[in-house]
Amino acid sequence: MYHGARLGVALALAGAFAACKSDRPSTDSAGAPAGSSEAAAAAPATVTMTAKDYSFDAPAQIPAGSVTLQLKNEGKEVHQAQLVRLEGGKTAQDLMAAMKQHGPPPDWMKFVGGPNAAAPGHEVSATSVLEPGNYAWLCFIPSPDGVMHAAKGMVRPFEVTAAPAGAATALPETDVTVTLVDYDFQFSKPLSAGKHRIMIENAGPQAHEIVMVKLAPGTTIKDFATWAESMKGPPPAEPVGGVGVLEQGMRATFSADLAAGDYGLICFVPDVKDGKMHLVHGMMKDIKVS
Repeated sequence: MYHGARLGVALALAGAFAACKSDRPSTDSAGAPAGSSEAAAAAPATVTMTAKDYSFDAPAQIPAGSVTLQLKNEGKEVHQAQLVRLEGGKTAQDLMAAMKQHGPPPDWMKFVGGPNAAAPGHEVSATSVLEPGNYAWLCFIPSPDGVMHAAKGMVRPFEVTAAPAGAATALPETDVTVTLVDYDFQFSKPLSAGKHRIMIENAGPQAHEIVMVKLAPGTTIKDFATWAESMKGPPPAEPVGGVGVLEQGMRATFSADLAAGDYGLICFVPDVKDGKMHLVHGMMKDIKVS
């Protein structure tokens, strides 16, 4: 999640996202490699991680395949677990060296989702299909002092190992699909109160994220966007989940148990053309859950 000019890295990321293209194998409608209908019936593995101010407690290795990532926030600030895949044989040492450099991140860093925006004391989850290789969780959310949590040490490299026999290789079934486009959130059907597993598809052409918040009475998502610029005073909304940055063509799911009421969706990713956040281009939306 990105918060405007307060994150110097946000504008730098705009250049990197411009060159991002999906290099995934062809997939079926569930997000699994074509021909994997039997594996689609298997349940995703579950991995639990804990966010603190400012670190992740998480396994150093997790198996490949469909994986539900549960993020428990034990800190006093909002946290996320942005997933980054390190390609080209790059390692945790390469990642840490790259983070010390100015300018856009290298093209071997691929943004592949992850649980987005957990409020203090709350838990969120998101499911992705992970290939073997080197990865990292990062938190791009800034503190009230304007310093990004990753710059305070909230980076956790890990390895995705070969999938065990019988592992799920497809995303689980969902009841609602939200398609991310420039610059909108398009629903397959309205959300109702209750438990949902929501498919997030990035139709691009740019990278996008989805942050879902429960709005305080009488407020709108624009009020939340304004608050996010300064983070002063009580927030007019509480995050309830979402999916971190996905490059074009990528998919992930997240689960949410929604009470009836007013909610908002927002994307803080910087635009590749002008560096302004997508919310400035209209990628924020008020929705009602009934």
